[in-house]
Amino acid sequence: MPIALLVALLVAADQATKLWAQSTFALGGPGHYLGLGFYLTYVRNTGAAFGILQNGTLVLGLLSAIVSLVLTLYLVRHARRSPRLQVAALTLILAGALGNMIDRFRLGYVIDFIHFKVPGFSFPVFNLADSYVVVGAGLLLLASFVGPRAKSAPAAPPVAPESEGYAQDLERTN
Repeated sequence: MPIALLVALLVAADQATKLWAQSTFALGGPGHYLGLGFYLTYVRNTGAAFGILQNGTLVLGLLSAIVSLVLTLYLVRHARRSPRLQVAALTLILAGALGNMIDRFRLGYVIDFIHFKVPGFSFPVFNLADSYVVVGAGLLLLASFVGPRAKSAPAAPPVAPESEGYAQDLERTN
């Protein structure tokens, strides 16, 4: 599947789920329990992950635009000769950046709706675009460990036993 089509489908899924959450759940309401600690809870996020940079919508929107542009240019130029895992990771990150950028410029905030909480722990509410970025970053990290290794300089050839150097070395050790 072409990268551009995959990015478009991922962004469309992100935007469709946000629209659904916005039209289905009350803003800031208790949400709908799914099980295993997951809730669907509609909130508006004017900052970044974990509540940092609150009211930084313009700065974060511009940052998302720059990241999206850089990733797009990189993928256009290097995708064909890059490892598939790296391309998949960058594709997910690009889709996530675009999905949240659209919200920031269109709405002035990001719609978040997936909430994980159990007694004593509540993870910040997030969305599909956030998930794309996190999974993409994880895959990029994995790709750095399993990707092509840098070739090291070849080792010096071993000294053959019949050479003079071997006999001299053998005499020194005895």
